[in-house]
Amino acid sequence: MSELNPLLKQIDNELHRYLAFDNTKKVHEHLLKHATEIALSEVISDVSVTDLDILNLIAAHSEIRIKELVETVYFPQGTVSKIVNRLVKKRLVKKYHHTDNKKDVYLKLTESGQTLTILHVQYHKTENQKLNKIGTRFSNKELARFAEMLKEINELREK
Repeated sequence: MSELNPLLKQIDNELHRYLAFDNTKKVHEHLLKHATEIALSEVISDVSVTDLDILNLIAAHSEIRIKELVETVYFPQGTVSKIVNRLVKKRLVKKYHHTDNKKDVYLKLTESGQTLTILHVQYHKTENQKLNKIGTRFSNKELARFAEMLKEINELREK
């Protein structure tokens, strides 16, 4: 077995560290700090980062069917349905049908769901500012090369 280049080993270690990091606690802290509704504060601890991502996807569309939601995520239909049902129970999402189409189930955020999504987006804006600050230390050419390397690593792993 050949030895891995030390710099590639360092990159590999950092990728594993990135993958293993769970930012749920940081996200919850941000949401709780900025949530003004008591009812929303009670829900936050039970909301996963995946739930928040699904809320963001629903928010990005004026109308979205569950079927369309499944096409935008990396989860199977059953998993998406479970997540959506959980969000409905928490009163963050509402399911509905169009009067002329009783077959398709459409989704929209409740007022609490909209508030939570706004707070989640604010969290990411703050994190993106920090990431952009780090990025200023590198040229666009260096960042492009690094992005290409990560893409190739992912493609290698997927083969």
